[in-house]
Amino acid sequence: MTNQTDRTGTTPDSDQIRRAPKVLLHDHLDGGLRPGTVVELADAAGCTSRLPETDPDRLGVWFREAADSGSLERYLETFSHTVGVMQTRDALVRVAAECAEDLAEDGVVYAEVRYAPEQHLD
Repeated sequence: MTNQTDRTGTTPDSDQIRRAPKVLLHDHLDGGLRPGTVVELADAAGCTSRLPETDPDRLGVWFREAADSGSLERYLETFSHTVGVMQTRDALVRVAAECAEDLAEDGVVYAEVRYAPEQHLD
């Protein structure tokens, strides 16, 4: 893979890439929860025993490994945990607000974030 350069002929560094305005299309709200939020919401709902990890750092590793595993079944398992903690109005509001904060931090200036309301009825 060749390095991509800007108009000045230089390769952008990671800070320039982070600050660059970005667009995100078709993102799933339930696919980007902060691991700490998952743990806190599971604790509030009394269902931390269902999580594969209760330490936010280890849970984050578990999510990344599942997403990169090459197994659709393992990847989809992650959603049972995120959707599982998004069953109240307050949880949905918190997750949506954190999503907006995280996207803004990444320089996203336009995002289309979706969720499936029928999955949030338990």
